[in-house]
Amino acid sequence: MKKILSLMVSIIIAIVVMSTMAPAQEPLIKDVYAKHGMVSSAHLLASRAGVEILKKGGNAIDAAVATALALNVVEPNASGIGGGGFMIIRFAKTGEIIELDYRETAPASATKDMFASEKAKEEKWSQLGGKSVGVPGYIMGMWMALEKYGTMPWSEVAKPAIKLAEEGFVIVEMQTEIITDNLEKLYAFNDPSDVPFLKDGYPIEAGKVLKQPNLAKAFRMIGEHGPKVFYDGPIGEAFVNAVNKNGGNMTMDDLRNYKVETREPVSGTYRGYHVYSTPPASSGGTHIVQLLNIMENFPVSDWGHNSPRYLHTLGEAMKLVFADRDAYMADSAFIEVPLKGLTNKDYARKLAEKIRHNVVMTEVQPDDPWMFQDNMTVNHIAVANDTHISTSHFSVADEEGNVVASTNTINYFFGSGIVVPEYGIVANNEMDDFSPNPNSVNAPEPGKRPLSSMSPSILLDPAGKPFMTVGAAGAQRIITAVTQIIMNVVDFGMSMDEAIEQPRIFTRAYNGKAGAFLVEDTMNPTTIQMLQIRGHNIEVRPKSGYFGTAQGILFTDKLLNGGADSRRLGIPIGY
Repeated sequence: MKKILSLMVSIIIAIVVMSTMAPAQEPLIKDVYAKHGMVSSAHLLASRAGVEILKKGGNAIDAAVATALALNVVEPNASGIGGGGFMIIRFAKTGEIIELDYRETAPASATKDMFASEKAKEEKWSQLGGKSVGVPGYIMGMWMALEKYGTMPWSEVAKPAIKLAEEGFVIVEMQTEIITDNLEKLYAFNDPSDVPFLKDGYPIEAGKVLKQPNLAKAFRMIGEHGPKVFYDGPIGEAFVNAVNKNGGNMTMDDLRNYKVETREPVSGTYRGYHVYSTPPASSGGTHIVQLLNIMENFPVSDWGHNSPRYLHTLGEAMKLVFADRDAYMADSAFIEVPLKGLTNKDYARKLAEKIRHNVVMTEVQPDDPWMFQDNMTVNHIAVANDTHISTSHFSVADEEGNVVASTNTINYFFGSGIVVPEYGIVANNEMDDFSPNPNSVNAPEPGKRPLSSMSPSILLDPAGKPFMTVGAAGAQRIITAVTQIIMNVVDFGMSMDEAIEQPRIFTRAYNGKAGAFLVEDTMNPTTIQMLQIRGHNIEVRPKSGYFGTAQGILFTDKLLNGGADSRRLGIPIGY
């Protein structure tokens, strides 16, 4: 009885306090509508490049490659030909949905214990310099998408990116800040005069023009000679030399042996809508489906958007999902992953029953999805390190109904810190997405793809027609950002940009313990206070890319509705 009275008093005090607090900041909504086609990316100039190709008669795949290459130019810190990614494609004529996996792989020199020593941890071998660099798959992935499913040659779709690289574009303050934040590692592994993002050794200033002629040269060479110029030619040789000069152990055979994988997407349903997203080596799609499956057991629309009860339930579900992620997820080419169990609705119902209205879980262990799999096996230890802010997502839709969702990365901003001087390529540090624990199923091995959270996703409506394409950057927060955006549309009837701009939360479980409950500072302060009273360990953080930066397209009855995240420089463009 005393506990109940104490709780009631706390609530009354909180209500009095909150009545004097500032109201929640209203998000600025900038939805874009178009009839024929739409590109939504993290930069105006990249979206414009994709639409330029659509207007020339290219399909969504052509426009996707043009957008990706332009993003390499205007966001060289986030993605590009020194990295890799995933692409989900829906074909209008057949309705088929596929995934292209051009994720980086570990070089042949990789060993399970390569990052386990105290020296490796102290010197950050998995994050900085040559040992952190995985074998890039980006060029092969983009080339394959274009050759198999596009209508235009590389030389044509690369024209906007080549022009941007040669003529340059104006840097804005956010980009100068990103360069400044990464200045130490750019200096550590390069001659500053070889780094195009530096001017006289200093970060290029906002308002100045950034030109990257060496990157343009690489794009032209790929168009003239194909991907072999990288995987068995001079661009690849320059890449390998730069990696090994900075402590790596990569060979041309690593490049020659690289293969893109065409996979069946992970799929599920949420309140009748069909969800298609990335399978391993990305954990993203599997756990988006799992999180949606859990939340499907609750009447969230009745509770109200971002209400205390809704966010409490969502946060508890996140903990359960991340506990499973850390236990089971890895490259399924190397280890059996219980995908059917993790995405099973009965398993989600079992997890949902653990969530209590007035109880906050502090101890969170993985459950047993193998019970809902075709076969039984043992528990694993996965664990990934992707906690950083980086990556770039874009969404494309054309007039015929082809849809592309693609997320690409070099991992941390400016990756390993290595810039290939001859071609202006930023080398990834994707090896950091492996676990340093040699006993983990996500430990490095030759040819293995490191665990990812990238989640380019396509949703169909209950009748099987395109409904939405969405994805995000932001490491593990990709999973939670995409899920919240999907729910904002499906459960709360929001438009695309309205759904993207809403305040978000993030929490997880790690090593059996619940983490802090992170909330964007644009969340209603009353809601934040009520979550604290409920017992959540709240950390309020500024609205930023930390919580994910998303781009998406919603298919309405007559028009395409594009949205792009103001947490980045995102802009949707349609025609």
